[in-house]
Amino acid sequence: MSFLPKLIEGPLKYCPEPAQTMVAGFKAAAIACGLRADGREDLTLIVADEPADAAGMFTTNRMFAAPVGVARANIAVGKIKAILANSGGANAATGQPGLDACLRTCAGTAKVLGCTAEQIIPCSTGVIGQVLDDAKVCAKLEALKSGLRPDGIEEAAGAIMTTDAFRKMSSAQAVIDGKTVTVVGMTKGAGMIRPDMATTLCFILTDADASPEALKQVLRSALDYSFHRITVDGDMSTNDTALLLASGKADNKRLEPGAAGIEALTEAVTRVAQDLAQMMVCDGEGAGRMALFHLNGAADVKSARKLAFAIGNSPLVKTAIASPDAYWGRMLSAAGAEAAREDLPFDPAKAKVWIQEIQVAEGGLRTSVEAEKRAGDAMKVPRVSVRIDLGLGDAEYWIMASDLDHGYIELNVAYRS
Repeated sequence: MSFLPKLIEGPLKYCPEPAQTMVAGFKAAAIACGLRADGREDLTLIVADEPADAAGMFTTNRMFAAPVGVARANIAVGKIKAILANSGGANAATGQPGLDACLRTCAGTAKVLGCTAEQIIPCSTGVIGQVLDDAKVCAKLEALKSGLRPDGIEEAAGAIMTTDAFRKMSSAQAVIDGKTVTVVGMTKGAGMIRPDMATTLCFILTDADASPEALKQVLRSALDYSFHRITVDGDMSTNDTALLLASGKADNKRLEPGAAGIEALTEAVTRVAQDLAQMMVCDGEGAGRMALFHLNGAADVKSARKLAFAIGNSPLVKTAIASPDAYWGRMLSAAGAEAAREDLPFDPAKAKVWIQEIQVAEGGLRTSVEAEKRAGDAMKVPRVSVRIDLGLGDAEYWIMASDLDHGYIELNVAYRS
């Protein structure tokens, strides 16, 4: 598996057509239930033909939404029949009324599908502080069930969008025990993006046969190399949820933690997760450009991670990417400030910087005005690569970050108005 993600080609707000959009053992449907004021589809149901093995990871935000609390408890069962997800409201900071509403939607879905409420994973996204109107949700459950079909996954990806500019999907395949295994994933998110042991709403489906323990191992590794390495605005959501469901329809030998086929499944899930994570950064609210920051030559991984996020979250660095301006000095300054705050190994005199593979700094000093100009011209693309060699060791870390310009402010000041 490649350590660095491959940058997607094409416009910034763009999702390449996934090779696969259906996964054996799953059906989905989407519908408008009136949660969104614009009337578009805002409710989706993803159903396993038979209860699927599942794993999930969730926001570490202490102000987590009601559906996150319910989902955490239900995922522990290990077998999940369906995901019920809505946009148009986060159902976060809603107290007991929000929890009760969430539980009623799970009970209603279970009744329609003929399973237990504990086999339903609820997910919500949208404005914080609004209690979910469960009556609107429950009124559409029969219609959702009737609309379930194998190719409904594409519609499901659209129904979970909030400020997203485009639908986000990706797919990959792997061979396990001579069986072709399919992985299809979807995600949403454009703001409140800096996951930490979670993501926004991300649903990954596979027809592999794997235990919940194996799926948790796969999901944790995949998120470590994807969603845990992205930032738009440095803010963590109250609703972050990442789910990995396996139908077992590929008929491979059942995977357990440490099994030989785990590596192949992990690679496929990670490729999907990296694509989805990159699309989220490219769709950052108001974003016009994204950057891949790769720090190598670090003393240790911990310091490399902290310095990378300090650079990627710096408003000055973000505005330089937006310009575009090959302002490497802002990058090293952000790293130096974080090193001082956290007592991290950093020596600007040993640092080298490349922007779009053009070296613009050596030993903490500018290489030439001409190199800066060439790098600035080369930055006039949707996706920019930056490499910083700290010259201190063998550790490395990378993150993907969006830029920052007027668009982010304009969108967020009007978000609730």
